[in-house]
Amino acid sequence: MPHPTRIKKHRARRQRRRRQGGRLFLSWLLVLGLGLIACVVLAGMGTALVGVAAAASFTRDLPDYTEIAALGLDPETFETTRIMALGSDQDGDGSRDWEVIYEVIDPLGGDRRWLTLEQIPADLANATVAVEDKSFWTNEGYDLEGIGRAFYGYVLQGGRIQGGSSITQQLVKNNLITPERRAVGAAVTWDDYRRKMEELALARQVSQAYSKEEILEWYLNTNFYGNLAYGVEAAARVYFDKPAAQLTLPEAAMLAAIPQSPTLNPIDNPEAAKARQELVLEAMLREGLINREQFVAARFTPLTIRSSADPRFDIQAPHFAITVRKELERRFGPETVLRGGLTVYTTLDLEWQRQATCVARAQVGRLSGEIGSGLPVDEAAACPALAFMPTPPASDLGVDREVDNAAVVMLDPRTGEIKAMVGSVDYRNELIDGAFNVAVDGLRQPGSAFKPFTYLTALSQGYSAATMVLDVETDFGTPYNGVAYVPHNYDRRFRGPLSLRQALASSFNVPAVQVMTWVGLENVIRNAHQLGLTTLDGGPNRYGLSLTLGGGEVRLLDMVYAFGVLANNGRMVGQPVAEGAGRLGYRELDPVVILRVENPRGETLYSYSQPEQKEIVTPELAYVLNDILSDNRARCAGFGCPNNLELPDGRPAAVKTGTTNDFRDAWTIGYTPQLVIGVWVGNTDNRPMREVPGSKGAAPIWHGLMNWALQEEPFEVWSRPARVLEMAVCVPSGLLPNGICPTVNEIFIQGTEPAAVDTMVQAFQVNRETGRLATVDTPPDLIETRTYVLYPEEAADWVRENGIEQPPAEYDTLRSASSREGVAILDPAPFASVRAPVTISGTVDLPALAYYRLAYFPGLTPSALQTIVDNAPRPEPGEPLARWAADDLSGLFTLLLTAVRTDGSFVEVSAPITLDPSPPTAEILAPRSGQTIDPTDEFLLIQARAADDLSLDRVEFFVDGGAEPFAVKRVPPFTARWPIRGTGCRTFVVRAFDAAGNETAGEPVRVCIESQN
Repeated sequence: MPHPTRIKKHRARRQRRRRQGGRLFLSWLLVLGLGLIACVVLAGMGTALVGVAAAASFTRDLPDYTEIAALGLDPETFETTRIMALGSDQDGDGSRDWEVIYEVIDPLGGDRRWLTLEQIPADLANATVAVEDKSFWTNEGYDLEGIGRAFYGYVLQGGRIQGGSSITQQLVKNNLITPERRAVGAAVTWDDYRRKMEELALARQVSQAYSKEEILEWYLNTNFYGNLAYGVEAAARVYFDKPAAQLTLPEAAMLAAIPQSPTLNPIDNPEAAKARQELVLEAMLREGLINREQFVAARFTPLTIRSSADPRFDIQAPHFAITVRKELERRFGPETVLRGGLTVYTTLDLEWQRQATCVARAQVGRLSGEIGSGLPVDEAAACPALAFMPTPPASDLGVDREVDNAAVVMLDPRTGEIKAMVGSVDYRNELIDGAFNVAVDGLRQPGSAFKPFTYLTALSQGYSAATMVLDVETDFGTPYNGVAYVPHNYDRRFRGPLSLRQALASSFNVPAVQVMTWVGLENVIRNAHQLGLTTLDGGPNRYGLSLTLGGGEVRLLDMVYAFGVLANNGRMVGQPVAEGAGRLGYRELDPVVILRVENPRGETLYSYSQPEQKEIVTPELAYVLNDILSDNRARCAGFGCPNNLELPDGRPAAVKTGTTNDFRDAWTIGYTPQLVIGVWVGNTDNRPMREVPGSKGAAPIWHGLMNWALQEEPFEVWSRPARVLEMAVCVPSGLLPNGICPTVNEIFIQGTEPAAVDTMVQAFQVNRETGRLATVDTPPDLIETRTYVLYPEEAADWVRENGIEQPPAEYDTLRSASSREGVAILDPAPFASVRAPVTISGTVDLPALAYYRLAYFPGLTPSALQTIVDNAPRPEPGEPLARWAADDLSGLFTLLLTAVRTDGSFVEVSAPITLDPSPPTAEILAPRSGQTIDPTDEFLLIQARAADDLSLDRVEFFVDGGAEPFAVKRVPPFTARWPIRGTGCRTFVVRAFDAAGNETAGEPVRVCIESQN
């Protein structure tokens, strides 16, 4: 509080002002002048004459300022708000009844003790004045400087008056202005300015009539401090579990910051509350209310804050109920919720809630070493979902995995309604911080449960479920911390080439990281935000490739809502994000907890009758991803079959598990068209569990609840869109069948199906005695055809370690020759790839030469011999043996040169070659033409696709028509990084070359590098 001498001087000045009637007139003139200023600002809303008339009329209709003196004299009356959920059929009439799960009452149970200013700690009063109204002890009830800033903010804030209210004005607004008129609308209105002028006038009257001590006392006893705490006594008990008289300086500073932003309180947002406490302490230091030593000590003093504001024991579904209460406060204001007698019908299904709670409690008990359900007899008897939980293996029974908590969210994807929410297994258990809502407020790493966002991005960029990706040990470089990033799978094994379907369904790690390099980290984050995640705010520079393995923190509710978009064929359903809470690039809808709100007269104040819908991904993309995530057969390699992710009777369910490093988090999120269930298992304090992956920790809860909830529901599947095609492709390449490769049927979004024929599976003719490739001179009875899979170079170590046989690298050279006795084919070289027309060079330096003949036949075994030249004389030096048109020929052929002597004897040599008349294909998959790239990114990832019907040699990357490529890639995936240097537009082109020298340039892609803010 201020120094006594300062108060005495202030009182003397105030008495002199009261005796000076002219000054009173000038003060009123000032208020009216402010009104005229407001009218000028509102010139677009009406004429100045209308504004002046309004300014004159409001002074006659002001509320009675003397009512302010009644504060604290009469006990406050409250009409309880009741929060309802759909319960059981209690009266047996065939319909389920609404049950009360929570009654919103005063946190102190009606004991709203009024404190005199002398009973309130001086630090709290000083902190409040310093941060709310530093000129409080000397102003006339309003701060002209603050008002000026507020009206100046009118321009900066797009038509909304911001701040500028003194303590006296806030007291007047909160106690003399009706709640309806206090509400801030989406657009400024004349009533906003009228109310502001009323505040000024009333504040002037109150300041003239009452002492500053009285005003500050009223203010501190009636202010709202969040969590339904009105007044400093309630706030002290709610947050610090102590009376206000015992508050310390750091505690007082933290409380003083709350009224300006009640949601940023130490229970709901401890980090923000701490930051705001420091701002208050800085203000106190600046105003000379504390010294530097007090400031430093208070800033670094740790505080003990209650984990929950609600100590009641008659609340059902506590985490859900409190979430509803906060939503009500946002919509209607805390006073209306506390006093208004609202009846609130929620989305919660109490029976689902009870089953989710008991199943989660039972699983945590099992993981803690308990035998059986681990539940009290009465709770187990009322939990039929327990019968649907999978039986744990004998090796896990009685083993303590050091697990104490779980969270569950059940959501209807067709409406966006939350049907059950378990924020912890025991709300009142302080040992596990049970009051903390892990489902809504917990920031946890999702592990592999994040992978669908990466693969969805790949599908959106033209990759398919059949696209081949390598699961081999891979060094992804050292761009972040100087340590090579070499991820491994959960079981430390590698599977080699896989389809995207197999890699995602079985949740292998290396392919997920590889796909992230193809599609771009920033694109994955952007898609995750649009699907529903509200975290991952740092952008791609904050996260590395490990994000695809769950290296960023997310909320369980956000993950469930995002997966619900996929369950609903790509459409997000829900309510609009709260005004002011939306962010560009993030989701525009929120999940729903309230269906209807009625006032005490039964009038509907709010109704969720027409959900909003937005298509986030196309039905085709959603269908393909759902098909992968619900593919039981594709999951077998990673999870075994059968497993906890399968539902009975073949009901399709798309599911993804997640496990973080050191087993700190175990996740399972899965869905059908009717229901999404997300489960987290772990320890609230982030302690690691003992070897509890998502498939063993969270999946049993998911499995039991999904089976129980859907047992009487119709069997629903996702309808295949017309643009999703099915066709046979080769394994493992995912390309068109070549007649000898194994095939599998796969689905494709039209336009993403393969165009090239498989070249990985090839047939080779081998001399079975030597094991070498057969040639024209290999005896036919020794030749046999063998089929091999030719793996990319990156898989060479995996091929060798797994003993996979590869085709011979050497030809049967002992039996074949392209040169003999001065007769030779020099160009093309044996087994070279060439394109038509072919110039054949060589020598025919044979004594007594009569003529030479040059012919060819398909393959390596002489048959169907075709002549190129015949009866040709010895060639002149420098002249070719022949020029071969080779029209319409493609594949392996053998050139046969025969030199005949005059006596009829001859010398014959041969050279196998591959004719390749067709150019390769080439295109840039990402970025897309016209795309805008953030200049803060270090690299621009260029992802190309190239193929050739015989043998692709290389892919070259060019920018802005440069003569030299900035990158050359010889094996897939054809991905290049172009370093971003400044802003501007750039044009990228890829050129593909096959082994024969055929060349193709893809369509140019032009992108612009510029800030997107």
